[in-house]
Amino acid sequence: MTCPWWNVSKLFRLKQMTQEKIIQRLEDIASTPGFLYTLALLLRKDLFLFADEAADINWREKISFQEFTLLIGLMVKHKIDISFPTEKQSEEDTEEIYKLFKELHTSHLLPFLEGFKERLLGKDPLKMTDEEKEKEYKDFFGAGAMMTEPIFYGGSGAYDFQYTELAIKKYSQDSAWLLKNKGITLETATKIAAKLKKRSEEVVRNYEKPKSFEEFVKNFHEFYKHNLNIFCFSRKDLSEFNAAEVEGFIKAFSLKPGTVNENFTSVGQYNKLTSHPIIQLEDDLFFLPVSFLLTESIYESPFYWMLGDKSYKDIALTNRGVATEEIAYEMLLPIFGKNLFRDIKVQKTKAEDATDIDILAVAGNKAIVVQAKSKRLTELARLGDTEQLKKDFTDAIQKAYEQGLICRKAILNGQNKLIDASGNEIKLSESIDEVYLVCLTSDNYPALTNQVDIYLTKKPSDPFPIGVSLFDLDIITFYLKDPFELLYYLRQRISLSGYFKGSSEMALLGYHLNQKLYRIPNSDRVGVDEDFAQLVDANFPVLRGHHPKTEAIERLHHKWKNEKFDRLVQEIKDTKEPGFTDAIFYLYDLSGDSADDLIQTIEVARGKSKRDGGNHDFTMIFDNGKSGISFVSQAGSPNTLGANLMNLAIARKYKTKADSWLALGSVLGSGKMADALGFTKQPWVYDAELEKFSKKYLKQGTLMRPKGRQKIGRNDPCSCGRGRKYKKCCGK
Repeated sequence: MTCPWWNVSKLFRLKQMTQEKIIQRLEDIASTPGFLYTLALLLRKDLFLFADEAADINWREKISFQEFTLLIGLMVKHKIDISFPTEKQSEEDTEEIYKLFKELHTSHLLPFLEGFKERLLGKDPLKMTDEEKEKEYKDFFGAGAMMTEPIFYGGSGAYDFQYTELAIKKYSQDSAWLLKNKGITLETATKIAAKLKKRSEEVVRNYEKPKSFEEFVKNFHEFYKHNLNIFCFSRKDLSEFNAAEVEGFIKAFSLKPGTVNENFTSVGQYNKLTSHPIIQLEDDLFFLPVSFLLTESIYESPFYWMLGDKSYKDIALTNRGVATEEIAYEMLLPIFGKNLFRDIKVQKTKAEDATDIDILAVAGNKAIVVQAKSKRLTELARLGDTEQLKKDFTDAIQKAYEQGLICRKAILNGQNKLIDASGNEIKLSESIDEVYLVCLTSDNYPALTNQVDIYLTKKPSDPFPIGVSLFDLDIITFYLKDPFELLYYLRQRISLSGYFKGSSEMALLGYHLNQKLYRIPNSDRVGVDEDFAQLVDANFPVLRGHHPKTEAIERLHHKWKNEKFDRLVQEIKDTKEPGFTDAIFYLYDLSGDSADDLIQTIEVARGKSKRDGGNHDFTMIFDNGKSGISFVSQAGSPNTLGANLMNLAIARKYKTKADSWLALGSVLGSGKMADALGFTKQPWVYDAELEKFSKKYLKQGTLMRPKGRQKIGRNDPCSCGRGRKYKKCCGK
């Protein structure tokens, strides 16, 4: 028997009881006189980090910004007493807070540990069918009690500068409403946020540390005041801005402690600090403990302000959808150029539209369909309500996915017309044989990769989508500026979605940039740690000009480099021949060693042709005989190169019984790595004529080991991986 759901519900209630006690104790500490100074010390220690720490920091040892948000949300339920605490009280509170947050995290894991144990005791996985295993997996991990942990403890989902940069674009059509109703423009709001962050950094930089412990003890209160000052400001600090807009800003984003969060008692509940992150301590003294929350609120809050205006609500909803598409289009435009389209109708007949495509990107015989939705995770879902989680996911991803599937099938059909927003038919240079689906959310959607893995409903024959936010897309398009590199990433992410498991898109992207998303021998599944996301943390803000340069930025990208291999790939891209996107992907699939071997063996063959004026060739076999590369070098006429190359490639592919094959040919003196190219991915089938042809033609040429440069002897193991000697396999 599986673990009955009433048992999981019981565990969930036990978890809640444990959390209630922990959160109540956190509130007791946060409401004590002088706690504000202890909080400032904790913030300085755990949130105010230097750029060179981003790649290596152990977040498990620190209080996260989510935990600080919870703690401060509990603090502002009460009036704040800013009298000084004793040093002993501060130390004891600090120690207990770390302990309580550790217990809180453990309490989130309780349903997992207990439920997993009961399920293992109740059913033998070895006797289960794949369908039963899949159902057990989704039922267990899809329970709300399982999702609250990744939702609460997941990464921030965006960088502060992304929030401010994209907020201006998001509300570009709403600026008049914002100025009239809130007295601010988002341009000013983002500049104020940047000013406050800069002010905090300057306070930290200008602080003179005590020269001795005795000096620290003597100036204990001064040290406390300094730390609090890091996070405080007055109107005078914003004197460079229009006074009316400063007042509008303060009114829009501040709260008064003791007047808010009356019913805030648990993780996942609405916490007013998230929308009003500035705490007013006195008439002209304001406390901004987590500056990231301010940039997040600048991005998210205006939409909710506008929803409260019944006369403007529908306009705001329309503007939001249009802005999401526009921002995504602008991110993709530098990559795909004229091969990027918006608001496309897939037309079956003149009178019937199959569906609409928000954004369509094309490169070669591959395409990307982006379907955008403006849906956020609701409070009930964050609290762990399973049905609400599924409903939110349906509205945010499932509907976009199903629409994307219709678009994909219509495009692959090849019989439908693609009509742009102006009513003109889009003529593609070649037929599309694969479409990658991107489900895009306008806001950060916590634990999205987890939820796609668990909640997505699909047929076995249908591909997975990739679910990302605008912020994820911003980063992906920053690193993968070449259309084929972006398409390759999407192919690997989607085709290996069941193989690579990561808790965030940034972890998976970081892994790809560092090691490449490719199957590891003898591994059934690979878990990608958030450490790879931290490599992005150490690199992206620096390259975008928001952090100083550090040595850590060099650790994101893998160190392998072969300029001649890159040149070969670029030559294939430049041909723009139909179907050659697959050839590019094939080369991307090679390991660094195999790519090095390919280039060196090409140079050896070319060197022989240069010396003796004859034809020289070789073949490399990969994937246990499922694919290979043939190369021909000749010093003679280029007119005969194509025939020689294709004869070798056709014969060797057939003899190897391979499904995909790349053919490369070179004429000396041309200056290119390859003057002739061919690629096929047609599955192998028996053919009597090809059987005779391969036996006749394969009397010349050399078969090479994929990761070596020596010839294969007749008694050596064949490189195709079938376990037979070369003379009895591909060397027949």
